[in-house]
Order: sequence, then structure tokens, then C-alpha cells
Amino acid sequence: MKDSRIPEIAWMVVIAAIVALGGNVVLGLLAEHRWFAVVALGVAVVLAFLAMRRAFVANAPTARLDVTKAAAYFVAALLAFVAIGLHVHWAIGACIAAAEAALVFDIVTIAARPPAQRETADGGKEGV
Repeated sequence: MKDSRIPEIAWMVVIAAIVALGGNVVLGLLAEHRWFAVVALGVAVVLAFLAMRRAFVANAPTARLDVTKAAAYFVAALLAFVAIGLHVHWAIGACIAAAEAALVFDIVTIAARPPAQRETADGGKEGV
């Protein structure tokens, strides 16, 4: 089994670069199409909240990391609502910064994850 962390991190870096370069444009397009923005951002906020709640309830060994990562995405989605609804300059920058922070935190959690293990022929575990 190959370790998938490196490709995951590489794609997350690509997504972070796209958010940094095109976040203003996307928020501007969402502001022009308000009903679509309300529906899309409403779904994003609900899904982010449910992910945060699921991470909190799971009580896994990585619960703190999972809750913090989900909360960062939740805040980014809420700030997108503020940016679209109020048209204030600080909200646009704050939304992009929150999305970048969530993506960076996601990258850090992927990098900190232990490598996948596979079973050997004799029944033991081997790190990849």
C-alpha cells in the first residue's frame, strides 16, 4: 500500500493557491448571483457544522485536531456569508484568510498523520 499523504498535500497546496489567487473573483461572482450564493453557502455552512459536530461527538484520539479543522472551515463559510451579504471589504479578506488557514491546518494534519501500514505475509505489520 502506497503512502497517499504526499499527493494529498500536493493537491491541498494547489487548492490553497487557487483560493489565494481566485478567492476575490469567486466571492464577486457569488455576490452577483445572490440566490445561488445563499443556497451554496447555506449548504457549506450546514455541512461544515455537521462535520464539526461529528468530530466532537466521535471522541477519537485526534478529536481536537478534527474539531479545530472543521471549525476553521465553518468560520470560512460563515465569513463568506458576511462578505456576500454586507459587501464590506474586511469580510472578503477575512473569508479568504480563514479559508487559507483551514487549508493550511488541513495540510498540517495530513502531514502529521502516521503512514499507512500493510500486513506482511507472516501476519505482521509493516510501515510504508
